[in-house]
Amino acid sequence: MTINPAHLSDDDWATLRAFLESAKARGEVVDVSARVELLSPAEVAKRLGMSRSTVLRRIADGDLKATKVGTHHRIPLAEFERYSHELMRRMAEASSADIAAELFGE
Repeated sequence: MTINPAHLSDDDWATLRAFLESAKARGEVVDVSARVELLSPAEVAKRLGMSRSTVLRRIADGDLKATKVGTHHRIPLAEFERYSHELMRRMAEASSADIAAELFGE
C-alpha cells in the first residue's frame, strides 16, 4: 500500500487507523517505511509546462535542486513544489508590475 499523507482526508486517516487497530488485534506486524518521491526532469517539465531541456538548464544554473541517480537527475517532490511556487510568485509580480505600468504609465 502506498500512501501520501499530504493527500489523506480525515476519513482516510480513520480507515488507516482502523486497519492498524485490526492488525494489532490479530497480532499481526505491519511494516511501515517512508521515501521521498523523486521526479524525472521530463515529469517536472510536463507538470510545469516547459521543455525538459529548460528544466535541465534550471538544474545546471542551481535554480532547481536535483540529485543524481547514476547518470540521471531526480528532483525531490518538495523541491519541485518549492520551485513551482517560486515561479508562480515571479509571474504574479511580473503581472502586477505590467498592470501598474499600464494603469499609471510607469
